[in-house]
Amino acid sequence: SMPNARLDYPFGEGVAVYKAFVSNRSSASHFDAAQGGSEDSKGAVQAGTVSAGQSDNAAMDKEQQRVMSSAREQADAVRGDWKMFALIQEGKDPVRISLKCDPELAKVLREKYVEVQEGYHLNKKHWNTLVLTGQLPWEEVQALIRHSYDLVTGNGMPVPTSN
Repeated sequence: SMPNARLDYPFGEGVAVYKAFVSNRSSASHFDAAQGGSEDSKGAVQAGTVSAGQSDNAAMDKEQQRVMSSAREQADAVRGDWKMFALIQEGKDPVRISLKCDPELAKVLREKYVEVQEGYHLNKKHWNTLVLTGQLPWEEVQALIRHSYDLVTGNGMPVPTSN
């Protein structure tokens, strides 16, 4: 239910991978500027101006700007990457879900819960695997999923932990 998220199976059957689309807007504006546009003070790219010798026809200029604007919007829509924020080993009982986590929070969670372990086949510093036996409160699992998603998408929202 996360915005711009999808389910994928890049590792084959049995490992469900949830990815979020992360836009790469900063490079988009630099790319557009290099292609003849100019960036205004708000970061929006404006179409390059037509030199005096090319055309004085206002209708043609307007159409050129419309086409360039449409092309930029389409390019912006595809610039970015799909980044993993959750992996689930399907068919396991209990369910195991691996989530990206702030390294300091990851340490705290591993010390607090036996069910929170270093990421299985992932970077141990940045990933945890949660073994969902029912001992970890569901609200905390949901908060950790959101935390992982926020880390990947750059939202950086802190995750609340229960005491």
